[in-house]
Amino acid sequence: MTVKKLLAELTEILREAGLPDPKLEIPKSPEHGEASCTSAFELAKKLRKSPMEVAQDLASKAKSLLEKRKGLVKSIEVVEPGFINFRVDWPSYAVRIIEDVLNSAEAYGASDMGKGRRILVEHTSVNPNKALHVGHARNVCLGSALARLYEFAGFDVIVANYIDDSGSQMADIILGIKHLGYSKEPPEGMRFDEYCGDRIYVGVNRLLEQKPELSEKKRLLIKEIEDRSSESFRLSREVALMVLKEQLKTCWRLGASYDIMNRESDVVAFGLWEEVFSRLKQKNACYLATSGPKAGCWMLDLSGHKKLSKEGDEVLVKSDGTTTYVARDIAYAAWKLGIVEKDFKYKLFGKNPDQSDILITDVDGDVDFKVGRVDATIAVVDVRQRRPQEIVRYALGLLGADPSRYVHFAYEVVSLSAKEAERMGLKVSDAEFVHMKGREGIYVKVDSVIDSIKEKVISETAQRHPDWNPKKVEQVAESVAVGALVYALVKGDADKIIIFDREEALKIEGDTGPYLQYSYARACRILEKAQTKQVKVVRRENLEKQEIDLLREVSLFPLVVEESVKLMLLKKLANYAYGLASAFNNFYESCPVLTEDEETMNFRLNLVKAYLITMGNCLRVLGVPIVQEM
Repeated sequence: MTVKKLLAELTEILREAGLPDPKLEIPKSPEHGEASCTSAFELAKKLRKSPMEVAQDLASKAKSLLEKRKGLVKSIEVVEPGFINFRVDWPSYAVRIIEDVLNSAEAYGASDMGKGRRILVEHTSVNPNKALHVGHARNVCLGSALARLYEFAGFDVIVANYIDDSGSQMADIILGIKHLGYSKEPPEGMRFDEYCGDRIYVGVNRLLEQKPELSEKKRLLIKEIEDRSSESFRLSREVALMVLKEQLKTCWRLGASYDIMNRESDVVAFGLWEEVFSRLKQKNACYLATSGPKAGCWMLDLSGHKKLSKEGDEVLVKSDGTTTYVARDIAYAAWKLGIVEKDFKYKLFGKNPDQSDILITDVDGDVDFKVGRVDATIAVVDVRQRRPQEIVRYALGLLGADPSRYVHFAYEVVSLSAKEAERMGLKVSDAEFVHMKGREGIYVKVDSVIDSIKEKVISETAQRHPDWNPKKVEQVAESVAVGALVYALVKGDADKIIIFDREEALKIEGDTGPYLQYSYARACRILEKAQTKQVKVVRRENLEKQEIDLLREVSLFPLVVEESVKLMLLKKLANYAYGLASAFNNFYESCPVLTEDEETMNFRLNLVKAYLITMGNCLRVLGVPIVQEM
């Protein structure tokens, strides 16, 4: 990668100049060159000199070395208060960048930083009792993008979906079907996951508020669902599977794919919890409460944790013998890190859209899938689960694992803008946004959002392209709608609440998915009009500022990928995509590509190709569908 070669060249020069560990960075502004060394500030303290003195001395030695070699660096300058800035010979550097991108193609930006390392990414993990809403979609989109990012960086990635088919929320559905007259069949035209969430789940929770006596029936059902010989377990397994099949259609629509799906109920069935529970007892990490409101419960001792201990110890096994979700999470996490002897068996569930297999745990399964030792496992779970996730990490430490290998990728919730809430018929008063509440039916389903955006795009596209057949219009509209939602959910800080509004997400200008897709389609249109074959990249002496700005953005992609991995920061990659699209659009407006000057045209056509490759690779990692025409 050209920019890495530049940094390697500068590192070598500075080391020869007497700087053993050069600190190099890419300046935010191109006015300061293509790279800058900040080592003078640190060295000045040791030498008791000013940073400017140190920088000037280093620059002088580096300049003399530079004169002896023909590399990428053209000049060196020192600026207050002690930066050493490096400038390149842009006509030569431009050729190197474009050739690098064209030769690498879909591998441009990829790296081997993860070679020999395995990571398990767990995401989605929605209770199989409802259709996915846009809050769930943020989990799916973030988790999928993380998995693709790590794979692009050379890691061996396993993607898992933890199916929460035990506990309270599943009991709500079974209570409705077994005791409250709800049918197992959804109304005609309604998906089963929507029926369970919109009708049964919401309806049962209203009845639980009106008739507290139903709570005892629900409590008994929770216990029955853990008994694999019971009718309630069989019904729960059937319902969960039916919902899961519908949920996955939505996840696939968002670009997700999975290797394995581990059912929460199987954590107990395969003996994972039993093994972990036994080890916790042996280490005196848990105890049986004999008095107080938790009498009869097995508790995890949190007294050794500075923060968790303030809120008291955690229940692992209730007095009726049922496990809590935290207990099952601990056992599952221990399995993910490979510190338990017990293992799952699987059967083939189905295939992802790319035709890769999806396995699901099953006591009668005939497939062995060995995860093996992972260097880290990433659990994509929202911030409301911060305490339970920290309890899991603490328990892993008690079991002898390195807790740092268990990463909680926390993200904030998605709320609805006032306008979005009004579209649902909700009264918002003066509120700027409304929090979603599944039990009360206050949420926006993913498919309904995509469909409504898609409907608008179909209308606009059909007007702009009356010659397109309906199938083509529908395909483009689907990609634009998905791109609008996906990008809206991954572009911000993960630890910041998203205020979702479908109208804002669809805008073709500004920091949106359609803006990125439009810039890509615009570039495709240029190549289509040119109708030229591959031509050699030739040095061009007089480059326009907009050409250099675009070249600079293209060159930085490999560094952005590596930094995004190191910081686990998808926002950085999304921001880069927006900056790259903006640089291309500025180039498009200022630098005509199809000119009569053949030399200029060929150079710019190659630059457009380099842009398409770079943006395409970036969009694929983010999960924004690529559109060649809009």
